[in-house]
Amino acid sequence: MRGWWNASLGKRRRLIRSYRRIAPFVRHDYVTEQFGEPAWQHKRTVRKYAAPIEGIEPDEPLEDAELTVRTWPLGLFGYLVTWCNEDDEVLMYSLTTRSQLFRPRVSVGPHRITLGKTLLAALPGPDPKGSGPWHELGARRFSYAEEHYFGNPGGYLSWAVGISDAGSPLAPPIGCQGDSWAADDIAAYRRTARINSVLVIGPAIDLEGVLPRGIAPDLDTVRLLELRHPALSTRYYAVKAAVGRCLKNTRETG
Repeated sequence: MRGWWNASLGKRRRLIRSYRRIAPFVRHDYVTEQFGEPAWQHKRTVRKYAAPIEGIEPDEPLEDAELTVRTWPLGLFGYLVTWCNEDDEVLMYSLTTRSQLFRPRVSVGPHRITLGKTLLAALPGPDPKGSGPWHELGARRFSYAEEHYFGNPGGYLSWAVGISDAGSPLAPPIGCQGDSWAADDIAAYRRTARINSVLVIGPAIDLEGVLPRGIAPDLDTVRLLELRHPALSTRYYAVKAAVGRCLKNTRETG
């Protein structure tokens, strides 16, 4: 019984407690104390703004910055991803669920959501000052992300929430393949799609080029864990089939 608890419900509670202990600008070593060593690590270049003054960001980015992106597989529950600067301070981090047994309640500014359960429409519309929402739908991959910003009450941080093909439940953004996606279509999608990923962003990070796929780990990388967990292989083909059905329905309905 103890082994079952530690591998299932007990592990879930420990993961949630560990996630709630991290925040922007904590050290990478501190994160490893909570979650152990990451499974993947690579470099990504993002654009950084000057430090915001009273929540106001300048119009132009100052420089490019190379960040270290690390990914932790949380067993069969989900994934944690951190983005660290050259001093190994965490500037961004994301949490993704892919199991019905892992439905953590997390904060998005003053709001509380449950990953895998809360609808996008439960949050206010995307920040009008942001560049999003970001969406992508291909032959076998998809992502959707939107940014939320709450000023001083939110510590001048931003939150991106969305749906990743590496998470669960799956909800491809049907109809977004064109150059534009009508506001009514986005509103309809937000009323049905359930959030499976959240990205917490420190001040001064430009999300253009990071989202929508940066909302979670890259599926083409993490799915290779099917060598350890064969269930992932079935999940990958389920993602591909879901996207295929959505594209077929879109073509049939025009």
